[in-house]
Amino acid sequence: MSFLSPLLIWGALLGAIPIIIHLLNRRRFRRVEWAPMRHLRLTIQRNRRRVQIEQWLLLLLRVAGLVLLFFLLARPVLNPTGLEGWLGSGGRSSQVVLVDDSLSMGYAADGGEPAFRRAKEVAGALLAGTRPQDRCTLLASSSPTTPILSEVEGARRDDLSGAVSGLVPTASHASWSRVLEGLDEVLKSCTYPTRQVTIITDLRRSGWGAGVAPIAKAWDEAGVRVRIVDVGDEGTSNISIRSLIPQDRTVLAGSESRWEATVRNDSTRVLSGVKAILRVDDQPTEVTLPEIAPRQAVRVPLTVRFPGAGMHDVSLELPEDELAGDNRRWSSVPVKDSLLIRLVDGEPSSEPFGSEVDFLAAPLSIGVGSAEAWRTEVVQETDFVSPRLDSPDVLVMANVAAPTAEQASRIDRMVRDGMGLMIFTGAKLDTGLYNDLLYRTNARVLPVALKSLVDEEIRGIVVEPLRPSPLEKLLDLKTSALERVPVRQIMAVDETSEEGKVRVLARWNDPGRSPAVIERISGEGRVLLWTTTADRAGNDWPIEPSFVLAMREAVLGVSRPTSFANTVSAGDLVRRVVLTSQQVSNVRVAPPGGGEPLPLLASPVQGRPDDEGPAVEFSVPDTRRAGLYRVSWDEGALGTQQDSYAVNPDARESDLDRIGQADLKTLLAPLQVEVAEARGGGADLFSPVGRELWHEAALFLLVLLVGESIVAAWVGRSR
Repeated sequence: MSFLSPLLIWGALLGAIPIIIHLLNRRRFRRVEWAPMRHLRLTIQRNRRRVQIEQWLLLLLRVAGLVLLFFLLARPVLNPTGLEGWLGSGGRSSQVVLVDDSLSMGYAADGGEPAFRRAKEVAGALLAGTRPQDRCTLLASSSPTTPILSEVEGARRDDLSGAVSGLVPTASHASWSRVLEGLDEVLKSCTYPTRQVTIITDLRRSGWGAGVAPIAKAWDEAGVRVRIVDVGDEGTSNISIRSLIPQDRTVLAGSESRWEATVRNDSTRVLSGVKAILRVDDQPTEVTLPEIAPRQAVRVPLTVRFPGAGMHDVSLELPEDELAGDNRRWSSVPVKDSLLIRLVDGEPSSEPFGSEVDFLAAPLSIGVGSAEAWRTEVVQETDFVSPRLDSPDVLVMANVAAPTAEQASRIDRMVRDGMGLMIFTGAKLDTGLYNDLLYRTNARVLPVALKSLVDEEIRGIVVEPLRPSPLEKLLDLKTSALERVPVRQIMAVDETSEEGKVRVLARWNDPGRSPAVIERISGEGRVLLWTTTADRAGNDWPIEPSFVLAMREAVLGVSRPTSFANTVSAGDLVRRVVLTSQQVSNVRVAPPGGGEPLPLLASPVQGRPDDEGPAVEFSVPDTRRAGLYRVSWDEGALGTQQDSYAVNPDARESDLDRIGQADLKTLLAPLQVEVAEARGGGADLFSPVGRELWHEAALFLLVLLVGESIVAAWVGRSR
């Protein structure tokens, strides 16, 4: 038991006053012997024992009343769990204090102060309470292997308080298995064998898991004392943006791109009419969110048009709530000026629509948005993947006899790097060479093995109901639009496929349901195999309107994806490789929120093949804050170059469910962990937290006063 006002308990000594008065009154009597007193003495002797009991009972009630009054004023607390017992405790030891600086520590309920501010107050007070000879280490959960202060003597109060005041919250996630592993490395370098770890956190369940058990067991065997201070709030009301992702595979300048944001409402109220702000290169646009029920998430479709090629940024921001750190997400987008589609003509002809790719070039030459958004080029089959040519976004091989071994290897590498590949069969195609070169065990480009051409009259193509799929737009057409496609010749294939990597997207309307379009995912790229020709030699689909839609959607579906490597989560390492033969110098990064740019170290990339040329790499080591990081460098004669990186808050930190002390101790068993709560602020941080007994004490005092009055009246009655 503890007291919220312990000094007042000394007032209980006033309970001695009735005893003192009683003793003093005994001395005021003067003995006078006279005759009637003999009879009175006899009467008193007969009633003495009863009178003494009554007097002692009255005295006891009065003493108990005074003692209980000051006991009540001292505010007793049952089962205290505060920090008051931790201040200044322990002998010479290594004190390690770890402050949780993850995103959820920014939660502030009802306009109060966030948990992180309380954590700093607790850390400052605990370090100030250590003994001068103790060695103190201060860490943050976002960087557990790099102490802010290491093995500093407890007497250096200014250094300790300065380090605590310099702590800042981050947008990173606290994965406690990783944090404790890093902390374990720090403990191994401590000076004193007596090691005491204090973890100050908000005890959100996210991040705690079975992975902490091995470290806890090791600490238990090593005798490490672990204390956890809970500075979190019980509230979990939060509205957050969980993701902001593009829906299109390729983002082109001047064309509309589809995006989707996921907004989750973890509050108890219905969100209605909430306005969000969509920013494209700092140009704001207001977006009205749909109604969101409590504990539900909605997907919000967005449309973004980027004005030109190059690096752009887009973000979506919600109004502030209890946890402001997850109300905004960013994305850095490398926007292309156009899509390069290379058509390899396996059967050239000078006649209009006589060559193999003429029916492909027509629909693919129609621009999207900007007139130059799609660029098509027709090449012959002799040298279509030469390093001298620009790498295409989509390579279309139409009735190409067979690639060479070198071409096949290069095609495989280009597909894995993201290039889209579409293969149309035909009479010139050598199935044996295709299988040997493009269906090898270690370089499998073809979705399935080819057999041979089959002459068969078929009418109609059936699109499989798969989403997402490069052909899913065809599902919106009337069935009759695809049923009337006449086919005369198809390529028979071995349909045995690899699960998870190969899908049949469409089938011919024949009794055997032969595959018409088959997809393979290889690395970052996609391959579509069409088991018919691209011209009218094997079918009349090229003269149907649905052919235009099918080819355009297929190209969009397999085109080289826009890279979003510049969009990461807080705490992730950002690494940039610059392919250049120029000298790279003066590399610097401007962190979000302004401030002076920080220098970065650039170094040559070792071990690259000679044909890929020289390269320089540098990295941004600290990305724990969310926002846009602007990186710039001087590249010889090319001048100053720039790039940007979007760092988003870790979505796992938006889950604010708390972990109970019993569950926490179970995870850390057999380690005996002390858990204390620190709520409120200032001096209240170190007040005992528990159940106050003043209700019970006040009721008991009232009973005493009534009892004292009754007993006093009984003792003072006329007898």
